[in-house]
Amino acid sequence: MSSSATFLDPVVLPLIAGETVLDVGCGYGRWGGLIRSNFWEAGLATPPCVDGLDAFEPNISLCVSSGNYRRVWLQQLPGPIDGRWDTVLASEIIEHMEQSDVTAVLDALEGAAIKRVIITTPNFPYFRGGSETLVGFNEFEAHHAYVSQRDLVRRGYQVTGAGFCNPRSWLFRGLRKLRVPGREGLDSLPRAFPSLGHTTVAWKDVH
Repeated sequence: MSSSATFLDPVVLPLIAGETVLDVGCGYGRWGGLIRSNFWEAGLATPPCVDGLDAFEPNISLCVSSGNYRRVWLQQLPGPIDGRWDTVLASEIIEHMEQSDVTAVLDALEGAAIKRVIITTPNFPYFRGGSETLVGFNEFEAHHAYVSQRDLVRRGYQVTGAGFCNPRSWLFRGLRKLRVPGREGLDSLPRAFPSLGHTTVAWKDVH
């Protein structure tokens, strides 16, 4: 995806492990910038080297010009990923795949990781078409797949939630209907109750 919600930052950044990171679907390059500037939130002494890949060529130019990436290249998943990194981060990527390709993509992500795979994806079916972006219409912005928290747990991932705005949650629907103020203060709830989160954050240590 070209970018991602800021409510993911405090959940994802502490999960980064090791000296090298692959940012899958690097988009506008926000994760490269955040990892470079906030590496200490992951308990790291120095910024890890970050590489990136993306299916949309204009995004590649943005990431190269940012100076936050060691290397960036054009690649469309599914397909093998050439190389290995301590952490493979796929934020808001899985939902852009065809449903039939999800398993192959997860296999590729896990095969490229030395220590950890981190995935974020909507915690509800959120299908849509391509959309306009800062660098033009991007057909790869379309959402084709849904991967549940249960599916990820069955594959060996630990899961938590981020962003208190899951439209399938009865609690969120009720608060919105009642127009209860201060709902943004409930963003910590999905960490304890992942099903309440707008987005699933999942991670798996690879041995």
